[in-house]
Order: sequence, then C-alpha cells, then structure tokens
Amino acid sequence: MKITYDNLFKASFTILTKLGANEHEARQVSESLIRANMRGIHTHGVKYLKMISERIKAGMLTVPTHASVIKESQAVTLVDGHNGLGQAAASLAMKTSMKCASQFGVSMTFLRNTNNIGFLSYYTMMAAAEDMIGICACNAAASISLWGGMEPVLGSNPISIAFPTDTEFPLVMDLSVSNVARGKIREAERLNKSIPPTWAFGPDGEPTEDPAEALKGCLMPIGGPKGVALAIMVDLLCGLISGSKYSRDVKTFHKLLGATGVGAFFLAINPKGMIDPSLLKRLIGEYIVNIKNIKSAEHVSKIYLPGEIENENEAKSAQEGIEIDSGTVEMLHTILASLNCDLTLKPKQ
Repeated sequence: MKITYDNLFKASFTILTKLGANEHEARQVSESLIRANMRGIHTHGVKYLKMISERIKAGMLTVPTHASVIKESQAVTLVDGHNGLGQAAASLAMKTSMKCASQFGVSMTFLRNTNNIGFLSYYTMMAAAEDMIGICACNAAASISLWGGMEPVLGSNPISIAFPTDTEFPLVMDLSVSNVARGKIREAERLNKSIPPTWAFGPDGEPTEDPAEALKGCLMPIGGPKGVALAIMVDLLCGLISGSKYSRDVKTFHKLLGATGVGAFFLAINPKGMIDPSLLKRLIGEYIVNIKNIKSAEHVSKIYLPGEIENENEAKSAQEGIEIDSGTVEMLHTILASLNCDLTLKPKQ
C-alpha cells in the first residue's frame, strides 16, 4: 500500500509521543524511519516502531531522550545517549561535528550508550546538505565471526560516507561490512522467503538459504577477511574508544535482553580551507559524469553509482507515495489502538 508522507509521519509521530518521547525527538526519529522507507531501506523504516514500543514498555529504552555532550576538546566531542532513542542522539552527534567543523575544518564526535540509530546515510547526508563531507559508523550486536570461525564476535558494523554534489542528491555510500544487513534476513524470515547462499552461514558453518538457520549462525563478511578487518576497526572506534559496549557485549535491539550499548562516531569535514565548496560540488558532478561515461554490459540497462538507486526510490516515493507492506500497516494500527488512538493509515489517493 502506498501512503503519503504526511499520513505516515502523523502515525509515527503520534506513536512516539504517546510512548513518552518529546515532540523534537519524535520528529527526528519519524523523519529517519520514514526516509528509510522512501529510499527502499525498509529494514530500517517504520517497522522499527514495534521494537521501540516494546523496549520502552519493558523499561529498556529511556524516553524522553537525554543525550548530552559530556566531553569536549576542540574538534573532538563525546556524547552520551543515556539509552534513549538512537536517532535523537545520533542527530545531536552529527550536528555537533558539523558545528565544530565550521570552526576547525574537521571534527569528530563519539557517541556512547545509545540504541539502533537507523540508516547511517541519514546523518552523512546532513553534512553533505551543508557542503561538508560526512562520515559515520556504528557497531552492532555480534553477527560475524572471525574468518574461519563459527561463533559471532563482531557486528555487521555499517559505514557511510557522503559527498556534496551540484546535483539533486549527494554521492553517498552506506553499507554494512557483511554481505547484507541482518535486518534483510529477518525480513526474509518474516515473509517466509529463502535467502541467497552468499548471505550467511548456518550454525554448522556452511552456507545456508534458510533465514531461520542464518539467524542462528553468522553473516558472511564482505571480501572475506577484509570485511572482518573493517568490522574490528569500526568496533574499536565506535565502542571501545567511546566507552560504549563492543564485540559480544553489544546487545541486539530485536530482543528484550537489556540496554544495547551501541556506540558510533560522526566525522564532518569542511572543505572550505582547501577548496571553494561550490567548485568542489561542480568537480564531483563532473567526476560522476566522467566515470559513468563507459560502455555497459549487454544485460545492463543502467549503471548506478553508490546511493543512486536509493535516491531514485526517494524521489519516486515523494511523488507517488511510500510503499508500506500490509504486515507493517497492520502492526502500526495495532500499536496505535493499544495507545487509544483511532488514527489510521490510508492509501494515497
């Protein structure tokens, strides 16, 4: 079912405020979740409202969120999320980096004691929208083993980088260091679909096409041991340095096992000291045109750059409505009813 942004936003905003979030953070979280759906990243969309609701009711997620700056040293800042809404704490962290980068040229903010922060390019695109380069990473519950191992010790630990351009959308990379995010396997299990054998190992250490078995085993890292190396470095940057949880100690957001202890870092680079931002955007735009001006394989209708498919999805969603599956719509209606709200989601006319 295709739903208007306003209708979906009102539902999400209402759920969050009814659960105890303040209006500012309810707006931030709703924007992040809905934009994920718009970009086709449904694993990080409004379906998360179910887990958020369950964790708040279980006393495992604190609202309103009291994220705060607890250490500052010129271009380096530490923010504590105090186990609140991840998107609220992460937005504060990236905006802090951007503010400091305006003064120092570059700035990094570490975030500790937070929860799932949603899709990372939401934050790096904040920097790109202000003519800066944004870099973000976070750790996650263990789902990857060391290469050749059979026990999860590292998260899929995503990384995003965004560059400003003179086009409608920035050039943005957003990926986990596993072949797929674990959310896609959960989604396949929910929809009773098989998965490609390149996504995960079962508990026996062999590739599997069964999502239920995959969730008992380990995700396959990108590039084999290279993906493992990236996962380790992100875990150290986001978890150990920030004073947050890391490795096996990070808890999943999807089970009521206690505070997740997610850590993240946010880097903003202000290019003004090296190059005029308008020139940089023009040069990147020319770079994009140049590298895409190549002969494509016979079966390929269009060559895409990182983030380009998601950009097209977002533009289409804005025009035609946001595609939300019936199970998610039913779930949102159930939460709204439990909060004594008669708001309903309706198909876009």
